[in-house]
Formats: sequence, structure tokens, C-alpha cells
Amino acid sequence: MSLVTGDFYSEAIGMYTEFTAILPEESITKKNKGKKYPTLYLLHGGLHDHTSMIRDTKLYKIIGEKFPEIVVIMPNCDFSFFTDYHGDYKYAYKFKSFICDELIEITRALFPLSHKREDTAIYGWSMGGFGAMTAGLNHPETYGYVGTQCGMVNMPWAVATRDFLKVKHSIMFGKDLKVKDTEYDFYYLIDQMINSDGVKPAIFHSRTEEDYLGKINEEFYEYCKELRMDYTTIKTLGIHGWGKDDAGLIGFIEWLSGRMKEEVK
Repeated sequence: MSLVTGDFYSEAIGMYTEFTAILPEESITKKNKGKKYPTLYLLHGGLHDHTSMIRDTKLYKIIGEKFPEIVVIMPNCDFSFFTDYHGDYKYAYKFKSFICDELIEITRALFPLSHKREDTAIYGWSMGGFGAMTAGLNHPETYGYVGTQCGMVNMPWAVATRDFLKVKHSIMFGKDLKVKDTEYDFYYLIDQMINSDGVKPAIFHSRTEEDYLGKINEEFYEYCKELRMDYTTIKTLGIHGWGKDDAGLIGFIEWLSGRMKEEVK
């Protein structure tokens, strides 16, 4: 497999931004006879960047063993929670727009990626889990699969209880801090989704035994398991992270590989 790092100018963010990608070797050689590859957009956690998954996990090895046919795109989005900023920042710093629109367009222009929703997934850890769920639930026409690992799955709770992030939240959501029943409220989005006739993404929810966000993830699990939707969950050993020995990450890649290969049959 090839490991590629690059940068490009983002209109949505208003600056140059970086990405790292894992690609099947043949996808960028003459051996590729017009094949389009499935894609996983993998989002980093807070205070991390596009290189974190390569440095902190065995991602490269896991992909090679479990799903070598997939392209993995890891964008850099700072400590943004993958939201479109408000106030004085509203003319740039549109990280949600970047993830959901611009990044898709640019990476599909750079690499031979399938445009089919059933070949497109988004997944993330912690802050990245919030970003992945935000993207997937708001744009099921783009993403067939969405996953969260120890994610911030209840932003209304975070806004109400995490005063140390009040300034950050006001930049992300506006001075009124309205999040409930918006594009960032997963309970609201799922309720809207299951009552609609539109396409719906398959959801993968990975939790750990000792996550400091464990309470809200357990509540989200209790909510989702009762609904009639395509929902898969696992719980592994470990603290807030990818699970002991990357168990959550491995579980997701195995699940995604199985699901995407089923679609091909």
C-alpha cells in the first residue's frame, strides 16, 4: 500500500490544509484499469491531526490485513469539532462544509474513488466521532456508512455541562449556544431519519469500558438499540481511545469490509 501526505487550499476553511491517505498500490499505477475504489474518511480527535491515526494506532497494518482494497483519507481539521464556525469566523473556518462537500470533491478529483454512497464511509474517534456522525446523518446521500469511536454523541449535553469550553462552543454554535434540534443534535437527526422515506446510513458505534464519555455513549446505545434502523455496536476494553490494542478500530474495519463486500455481490 502507498502512504501519501499532501496539502491544498480550502475555500471552506480559508487556508491551506493537509491530509494523509492510504491507497492500494495498484490504484495509482498503470495496473489500475479504470477501477474506482471504496473510500473511508477517517477523522482525528481533538488536539490531534491527520497523522495521529498513523502514529497512535496500527491503522496501516490493520488496513493491509483486513481491507487492502479501500482508500483511507485522513484530513486535518484542527480542534474544530468539524463544525461551521459562527460570528467573526463565519467567512471561513467552515469545517463541516469542508468535510461534507469540498473534501469529497477534491479527493475524488485526486484519486480514483467511487462516487457511490455504498462505497463511501466516514468514521472518527472522540471529536472525530462527532464530526463523522454529523456528516453521515446530515448527508446520507453521500455516506452509506458512518461510525463513531468513543465519540461526543450528545453535544447538547456538552454545551450544558462543559463550561470550560463555553468560548469554544460559542464560536462553533453562536452566542445563543443553540444545539438541540439542530444539525448537531444526533437524537434529533436520528428521529428525523427513521421517520423519513429517504436513504439511511448504516451506523457503527464503538464504546470502551473506561471511557470518560462512557455515560453519554451508554445512553446513546440504549436509545439506538430500540429503534428500527441499521445499527451495530461493540464494547471493548480500554479508556477513551481506539480500544485496547485498537480493538474498536479493528472491529469497525472488519464490519465495514464485510458490509461493503456484501454490496458488491
